Amino acid sequence: MSVPASTGSDAAVRSRRESLGFALGVAAVIALAAALGLRDLGSPGLYYDEAIQAVPAAEFLRASARPFELPGTWNARIAGRWFPVLTQPYMGALKSQLLIPVFAAFGASVESLRAATFGFGLLGLGLAMLFARSLLGTPVALVGGLLLAVDPAFLLVSRHDWGSFSLGLACRCGGLWLAVTGFERRSAARLAGAGLAFGVCVYNKLDAVAFLAAAACAIVLVAPRAVGERLRRRPGEFGALAACLLLGAAPLLPSAWKTLRYLNRAFRMDSGVAHDLPEKLSTWSTLFDGSHFERLMLAGGRFEALSSVEGAVASLFLPALVASAVAVAAGLAVRRPWQRVERAQAFVLATLVLAIAGLLAMPGAVRIHHALNVTPLPQLVVACAVVDLWRRAGRARASAVGRALLALALAALVASELRADLATLAEIRDHGGRGRWSDALGAFAHELEAEPTGPVVSLDWGFHAQLSLLAPELDLREPIWAMRPATGGFQMEGPPGTVYLVQDPRYHLFPFGDELLAAVSRLPEGAVSIRGHADRSGENAFFSIRIDRPHRLVRREVVEIVLE
Repeated sequence: MSVPASTGSDAAVRSRRESLGFALGVAAVIALAAALGLRDLGSPGLYYDEAIQAVPAAEFLRASARPFELPGTWNARIAGRWFPVLTQPYMGALKSQLLIPVFAAFGASVESLRAATFGFGLLGLGLAMLFARSLLGTPVALVGGLLLAVDPAFLLVSRHDWGSFSLGLACRCGGLWLAVTGFERRSAARLAGAGLAFGVCVYNKLDAVAFLAAAACAIVLVAPRAVGERLRRRPGEFGALAACLLLGAAPLLPSAWKTLRYLNRAFRMDSGVAHDLPEKLSTWSTLFDGSHFERLMLAGGRFEALSSVEGAVASLFLPALVASAVAVAAGLAVRRPWQRVERAQAFVLATLVLAIAGLLAMPGAVRIHHALNVTPLPQLVVACAVVDLWRRAGRARASAVGRALLALALAALVASELRADLATLAEIRDHGGRGRWSDALGAFAHELEAEPTGPVVSLDWGFHAQLSLLAPELDLREPIWAMRPATGGFQMEGPPGTVYLVQDPRYHLFPFGDELLAAVSRLPEGAVSIRGHADRSGENAFFSIRIDRPHRLVRREVVEIVLE
């Protein structure tokens, strides 16, 4: 039967209006996120894990004779410069590579670093909305995008990006969008693109495997017949996806066994699932209630102290997510047989549950940048529930009342997230960070640049990477990786004017700083000067210890200073 021309014309008009509305919605959502996340980019001070992927890009542009090195890094010599390949055995240097043109154009600074990484996060936000629209429809995409744009974890971890979250989000959401549209259009090219995006996501950070495995299991669970039929009839599409995934992850593959051994040592993978479960549960709870980053600021950058922090502003997202997951699951249970919409909702919910389970089981995945691998699925689950309730309310007698209440509930949720955002941004602006994550080190770096001294030696985690970006012309040294007991004895010559940096005892990770403070207390008067460096809250963040005579730093059981 033929379709009247007017009907086809009306459908085309509606499609164009929907596309225009979606485009405007995406622009508004990205503008909102940018207005929040691009404030006060210079605060707080630079964090060690922010800097470790920025320094190799700056070193590449400076054509440094030696690359920036951490245990497990890999740099390749290209055209007389050190090109970063791996930041850690489990994390590729994709971010470092992309920062090279950014720093070439705008200079290597805290502001350019954070603007670029937040830009990657905004790209991920846009791709998340494209994925949501292709799978769940425009209303869910717009609501989910709004919730993600005001999510404190997304905003602040994107901007201060450690664990390379921003690029992981962009690769993950880009791969999901290409995969959904590729399967719908039977496009091997799009599926190859999806595989490449997923592979680069794994190269960016190995923990992306948990999400990809969860998504693969979820699609088999919710649509087993469709998957089996597609495998039989069009195996080349899956082959293209798998081959390109391996291609994207290729830089990590040669060292896969070495990486597993490294992870086993670093994260005690043989200790079982439960040994770090309480810390993981605390991370997930503060991630979903929006208080994680503010707690981290109040705790002075000490992740291990988050649960003891009081006064952080929480949002309503955690109860909203739980209620929405229950509502979506209940709706799926009563709607049989499933159509495309139900299968899509089931896929999102199942992937979220399986990914959370996988990350809880993954040894060492205790930080927020691990948990954020589930983004944007939590926001999409809430959006699915909101859109379903809106449609049901429209079919009820008191539709206006039901929809008004639902709109108020959504507005309250968004307002609670905005409140958490603004509270965290105010803490950052007013105090410039605290403890390990403060602007005290940046201020000291400017002093060292103005009045050059001898070598600057970092005797704890939390100094060297930042100084390598902020003051690269200094003689910077970080011997802590060679001073651990497993390496045996250690000694280092210290010329006059050597400055040692150690964390305040509340913030130290290695014991060397406490040992050095004890050692220099035994030196003769006039040989050493000790200075505390406070953050803007007035609390001491770290100490600088200057020794004005030739000496040797020796460590066997503890650190000793031997004057020449």
